Amino acid sequence: MKKYLATAANVILYFVVFYFTMFVFGRLLAIEAYGKLIEANPPLHLVFIFGVTMLLYWLLFKLNLVVSNTERQSFVQVVKFVKLPSRLVVFSFLIGLAGALASLGLLEIVSLKEVFPDLEANVDSMMGSGNFLLIIAALGILFPALEEVIFRGLLFNELKKVMPLWIAVVLQMIGYVAVQPSAGFMLISVVTGTVYCLIYIIARSLWAPIIVQITAMSLFFIGYKLDVGKGWMNSDPAAIAITLVGVVGMIALTIWLNRRNRDARPATTF
Repeated sequence: MKKYLATAANVILYFVVFYFTMFVFGRLLAIEAYGKLIEANPPLHLVFIFGVTMLLYWLLFKLNLVVSNTERQSFVQVVKFVKLPSRLVVFSFLIGLAGALASLGLLEIVSLKEVFPDLEANVDSMMGSGNFLLIIAALGILFPALEEVIFRGLLFNELKKVMPLWIAVVLQMIGYVAVQPSAGFMLISVVTGTVYCLIYIIARSLWAPIIVQITAMSLFFIGYKLDVGKGWMNSDPAAIAITLVGVVGMIALTIWLNRRNRDARPATTF
């Protein structure tokens, strides 16, 4: 019973830290100087949230405020920031590339836009604010990295201590889906939240899903900005085909990665 209570307490603590940071910076928007800064550069808001949240997580482990039934570990050890071999870096990049392709195709499916109009609206809202390089830094690099730390590095690692691995994978995916801003993003996150976790399990390093998500998000925003696909995805069949190629590519590369990586994994074990 003690280990279940410890896991529940830690999960609650991780989310409290994140939402507390979100709340504080939300309140700071009422301060004129900060409000004007963020109004001119909206992605900076996420950059600040990323920095403070990561600092607070590091402090939690540094001050031993996280309940542990085993030997004390640092924040870096718990989330498994293990160095990746070059071939795993390449695999992670390719999976991310397939993910970007799937996302670009998905947004061009007219019938899907009618069901989930929020998808393109949310992307347009993100793209239409501030400096584009800052958008890539915040939405394509830092916030995806923060998501991996929270859901794979912290949440999943806590859940797998007290339940079968597959249940932990499903529960972290449900948590990941639940925090998405709209129904359309929730639909996508069912797949991505599962794939990112499987990649984490296979590679045994948080760098793998981070590279996948950073590649996918950054290339997606760049492709969307440059209108990549507008010419050759001009019909639903073409857009659906590209989306399926991307999704199948992500899944196939993940399976291939698992087979190639069985006998050559980083020293850190689950």
